[in-house]
Amino acid sequence: MTHIHRILAATDFSAGAHIAVERAVQIAQAHGASIDLLHAFDVSAWHGLKGIFDVPNLTIDPPADVQARQQLMSLAASLATQTSLKIEACFGEGSAAQVIGARVKSHGVSFVVLGAHSEPDVAGLGSTALKIARDPPCPVLIARCGECHSYQKVLTAVDMSDTSLHTLKVATQLFPAAHHHVLFAIRPRWNTLPGLAAGSKAQLGTFYDAMRGQAARQLEGLVNKFKGQLTYPVIQEIVDDIPARAIPDRAKSLPADCVAVGHHGQGSGVKSDLGSMAQIVLHHTERDVLVVSSRPN
Repeated sequence: MTHIHRILAATDFSAGAHIAVERAVQIAQAHGASIDLLHAFDVSAWHGLKGIFDVPNLTIDPPADVQARQQLMSLAASLATQTSLKIEACFGEGSAAQVIGARVKSHGVSFVVLGAHSEPDVAGLGSTALKIARDPPCPVLIARCGECHSYQKVLTAVDMSDTSLHTLKVATQLFPAAHHHVLFAIRPRWNTLPGLAAGSKAQLGTFYDAMRGQAARQLEGLVNKFKGQLTYPVIQEIVDDIPARAIPDRAKSLPADCVAVGHHGQGSGVKSDLGSMAQIVLHHTERDVLVVSSRPN
């Protein structure tokens, strides 16, 4: 991904979706991108309701899908007037995850923004966010923060795999004016081995120091690639901890506005500490989360 040209903002007209749409508008303005404002109408759920209730006798209002289309068109027109952005109202029938994936594939969408949950105060993730995060069709931002200011600090977790390096590239392209903090967590494996002799511990310590030194050199080489491209220098950090704990803890202590994590994809066969880290971070941080897939866009 070299240019953010078309952003999909998913909405179900809830408070959580409103946060996501605001964030999409902000990013679109920064990158000169257009917005596909998408609402997915689950026809099967509606037919199920009609099978239970005598819908025509319950209301004289237009059918639910017609009301949703009208609300979507009105919201798109209002946002276009307020922002001068090109905003297209997109209505799809089916589950939100299916409709989003199809739209990304058929219309060359380069970035997706959606809310973590319909109600921002509710802990955890909604079903749509979970499904999209498990198999992101392109870089996906799951928005949580109600205050839609520009990100000040972005934390990117890396493990030196191609996916995590690509994640850092995407994060810096999206948010070039933020302070970028790169975190590499090294798992201290020998601490779990009981009964080691002093000599063995010393050998393991030497090996670990060498591994840490190599990681530091790799990280330095990676960060040097971004010199002069960003507003602020990229900060690098290596911590001795398991990534599942280190990433949420560091996001909180910085504090970071957004956490960027790579996703190796379903069935990729890649063995990495970050292989399932997207789901872990989503469940253990209240920050906005950028999930970047290894699949080509």
